[in-house]
Amino acid sequence: MHFGVVHNISMNQIVVRRFATVYLLLLGLVFLFVPSATAQGIPVLLYHRVNDQETDWSLLTVSTAEFSRQLQLLRNHGFQTITPEQLGTFMREEQVTLPDKPLLITFDDGHTDNYTQAFPLLKNAGYSATIFMVGINFDRANRLTSAQIRKMAANGFSLGAHSMTHPILPKLNAPKLRAEVIGSKKKAEEVIRAEVGYFAYPGGFYNLATVEAVQMAGFQGAFSVLSGLNQPKRDNIYLLRRIPIFRYTDFDQLLEKLIEPPSKPSLLDY
Repeated sequence: MHFGVVHNISMNQIVVRRFATVYLLLLGLVFLFVPSATAQGIPVLLYHRVNDQETDWSLLTVSTAEFSRQLQLLRNHGFQTITPEQLGTFMREEQVTLPDKPLLITFDDGHTDNYTQAFPLLKNAGYSATIFMVGINFDRANRLTSAQIRKMAANGFSLGAHSMTHPILPKLNAPKLRAEVIGSKKKAEEVIRAEVGYFAYPGGFYNLATVEAVQMAGFQGAFSVLSGLNQPKRDNIYLLRRIPIFRYTDFDQLLEKLIEPPSKPSLLDY
C-alpha cells in the first residue's frame, strides 16, 4: 500500500509535468504569432534645429513650441526613446531589451539650440537623443561646446560622428574620404571620452566607397536619410533609415503612420 501511494504521486507528477510542457509550448506558439511593436520596424526621427529666432527660421528649424508639442504627442502614444546601440543590436537580430514602442531621436550638425532648447524639453519628456557632430563644429560659435555635449551624455544622450567638414562624401577621393570619416570618429571620441559607434552621412549622400570607408573606420552602423522604418531582414545597418522633420512637416499625419504603419510601407508614405 505504501508503495502504491508513492507510485500514484509519481504518476501525478509526470502528468503535471507533461501538462506544463504542453502548456508552455502552446503559450510560446501564441507569442510567436502575436505581432510585436517592432514587427513593422523602428522609426528614427531626424531634426536639425529647435528655436524661435525669426532670423534663422529655415526649413530645418522647428519652433520650440512645436517641438514640445511633438514630444508630448509621442509620449501620449507610448513611444519611448532608445539608443543607437539598441537599434544596432535589433538590426543585427541579437538579443536586446526594447520598450513596447521604441523610437530613436537624432540631431545633425550640432547647433547650440540642441542644448539650450531641445535638451531641456527632451529631459522633461523623459527622452534622450543622439547628436551627430561635424568635427570642426565642436566649440565653434553657435555650435555645441564639448562641455555641453558631455553634460548631455551624462544624461543619457549619445554622440555620433557626421564627418569633419560636412562635404559631399561621394565626391571625395579615397584619402580625403578616409580623413573625413576617421577624423570625425577620433574627434568625437576625444570629446566624449568613450567609443563612438555610429555615423551619419552629410546630406544623406553616400555610395559604395563611402559605406566601405565607414565600415573600415570601425563604425558599427550609419544613418542615411532614406525614409521609412528600420527592419532587420530588409535594411542594411550601414544605411539606417531616418524620417526628417522639417518646419512644414505635418507631424500629426506622420504620427498616424507611426502608430499604425501600413502593412507594406512605401518610401513615399513618409
